[in-house]
Amino acid sequence: MAAVEKGKSEVDRLPPMGRYVFGLLRRTSDVSPIGEKELERIQEGHLGHLRKLRESGELIASGPLEEAGDLRGVLIFRTESVEHARELMRGDPAIVSGRLTLDAHRWYAPAGLATGGVQPPSPESPPGRRSGPSR
Repeated sequence: MAAVEKGKSEVDRLPPMGRYVFGLLRRTSDVSPIGEKELERIQEGHLGHLRKLRESGELIASGPLEEAGDLRGVLIFRTESVEHARELMRGDPAIVSGRLTLDAHRWYAPAGLATGGVQPPSPESPPGRRSGPSR
């Protein structure tokens, strides 16, 4: 175990911090049933929208939650502005269709959060899980 520097507080030991927006995608409660083809169209558009945001550098990370329920996914945006994150998601087909809503919050976390690359899945990872925006 490393020796603790005398005179330093826990705050002083924190890594450099940065501001982000942390988002939760939530299934809306008044979702009306739609056909499988329409769900697939919305999901494909949703995934494409997130891919474009990642490629542009606006979205650091995103992914579905494994538990069933109203919380469907997590997003981390490279911005300090909740309004900017909401604006980025306004074109997402799952938001436009009313299937999902975005709960967005300013988040203080270690700076340089997105400096590493995406790692390939481990052999234990579930294969290409597909979850629709409102299933």
